[in-house]
Amino acid sequence: MATARPLGAHVSATAANNFGLDRMAELGIGCAQVFGTNKMQWKARTYRPEQIARFRRTAVDAGVGPIFSHGIYLANFGSREANPPVWEKSIAATIAGLSICETLGHEGLIVHLGSNYGLGFDGVLDSVVDALGRVLAEHAGSARLILENAAGSARIIGGRVSELGLVIDGLGGDPRLGVCIDTAHAFAFGYDLRQSSGIGGLADDIDRSGIGDRLQVMHVNDSKVDCGQLRDRHANLGEGFIGIDGIAQTVRHPLFAGLPLVLETPGFSGGGPDAANVALLEIAAGRRQGDPDEIVELARQGEFAVPDEVSPDQ
Repeated sequence: MATARPLGAHVSATAANNFGLDRMAELGIGCAQVFGTNKMQWKARTYRPEQIARFRRTAVDAGVGPIFSHGIYLANFGSREANPPVWEKSIAATIAGLSICETLGHEGLIVHLGSNYGLGFDGVLDSVVDALGRVLAEHAGSARLILENAAGSARIIGGRVSELGLVIDGLGGDPRLGVCIDTAHAFAFGYDLRQSSGIGGLADDIDRSGIGDRLQVMHVNDSKVDCGQLRDRHANLGEGFIGIDGIAQTVRHPLFAGLPLVLETPGFSGGGPDAANVALLEIAAGRRQGDPDEIVELARQGEFAVPDEVSPDQ
């Protein structure tokens, strides 16, 4: 039997829950994303040796992975001209984030590229490339720096996947660079993932940009906004404009079929990805049988219970 693709979620990570591993066990997931440090602070979190040893030992014993870290929200790599202090802090914070990945054995650090300050992509490309070049020059490990596509707008870098390709080209194709595709972002940017043509268009643009072999992970989120509205608003699976069928078609597309899938949904009770979203992801990925509409309705009422029977891995 082929090894099943990892399915997971963004989970809270504190010393009290072994930096996310306890929450992973509660949800029954095999991969995850965490904030390796506070998402709204420049100063990086420090880890004590005993915390590092416990985390690594527990992760190995549980057989989980990959685990990804997400970069802080303050970073903006396009800010060299408009806000030099933020540019320098963004570089330092990203170097620290990659160091945390090495410390804990995370697969890589997923980053948003930031704003172009009204200068357009061409106006900040050098700023982004120079910033990430400095990060990679200081990064001696193997953890990947993973660039995420954006929901778009005139000021946001990375809505077009071709922009990710140009950044990677500008960095000489460093093998440690990877790409994360977010379904809600792609949909909001204009790829209609409810249609095979929209999914195929996204895949074609990724191939044309030369980044198909750099895909590392997919963020699986429904969207609170309709296609092309250029706003980053995640919804629970089955509660947004993409819908379960669109999510299923997307994650099963040949270009994306082997990627780890990580939820970043708000949760039916507002506490982040939950058991209902995990079950819906399993249905979308072909790993579980069930009625998505029934799961959504039960979850809204706070009455969802994980079914005992799961279909064999496909």
